[in-house]
Amino acid sequence: SRPLRVIVSFTPGGAADVTARVVGEKLSERLGQPLVIENRPGGGGVLALELLKNAPADGYTLGIASNSNATKPATMPHLPWNLARDFAYIGIAVDATMVLVGNPDRVAARDLRELTALLQAHPGRYLYGSCGIASIQQFAMEKYLLAAGVFATHVPYKGCAVATPEVLSGQIDLALVTLSNTLPYVRSGRVRAFGVTNASRSRALPDLTTFAQSGIPALRDYAQGAWYGFAAPAGTPGPVVDKLSGLIAAIVALPDVGARFREVGLEPDFMGPQAMRERMLMEVGILSRLSEAAHIRAE
Repeated sequence: SRPLRVIVSFTPGGAADVTARVVGEKLSERLGQPLVIENRPGGGGVLALELLKNAPADGYTLGIASNSNATKPATMPHLPWNLARDFAYIGIAVDATMVLVGNPDRVAARDLRELTALLQAHPGRYLYGSCGIASIQQFAMEKYLLAAGVFATHVPYKGCAVATPEVLSGQIDLALVTLSNTLPYVRSGRVRAFGVTNASRSRALPDLTTFAQSGIPALRDYAQGAWYGFAAPAGTPGPVVDKLSGLIAAIVALPDVGARFREVGLEPDFMGPQAMRERMLMEVGILSRLSEAAHIRAE
């Protein structure tokens, strides 16, 4: 009966924003109401989820939730929200490919093996950007550095869409970002891709190996994915959650929506409310163990 809004934790142009806009456009059509996207970057997603938690639990305010949110309990002692208590999960919409890219003029390596050798020979010399402090992209990079026994200096940004141009301009050497942010530059050769962190290759770049396929023995079991879905404030009525979940599941299954997602390296893969909740809480445990091993902290 009135417009909806979707709160997005990161800047426009990133995978979270693309997910919200692609699904939101169809959701608006099916509900017959406008849908407004609010980009509220800050604190690696902490601010956006606080806004979502405090919104009326009536189904008119949604937020993008991802496993980047699961990194926060692993790295921050005090949070204004609780992932188990404060949200009604609606469903995961997409899995996102993450890729490590570099500036060819600053990084004299052609593949992940050569890059690993460079990082080993020059500890701390190379700067890598991520999509935010304690973001899932930082976790993916630190997981690689820990496994390979090498070191690079982290430079966090307020979203993948902000980090990618810094590699293009040569302000930083490397960035681990979602593929949607850097795909055109990889295809044009303006940045060099060293591998995807996911367990499987991306349909968008089928010739690019995964980290596990790099031939580095320490990475043979490496895999780190990312995903994005929708949540609402806790207390949102069950029938409202079920209606939204059903609508989003149907939207994600549409061929034109799948094609739009795959064009930017996102893979439609719907999971319902209970599965999303279980996956989120499971990842809190996994990422907490990784944060201890890699000494990842949200400053």
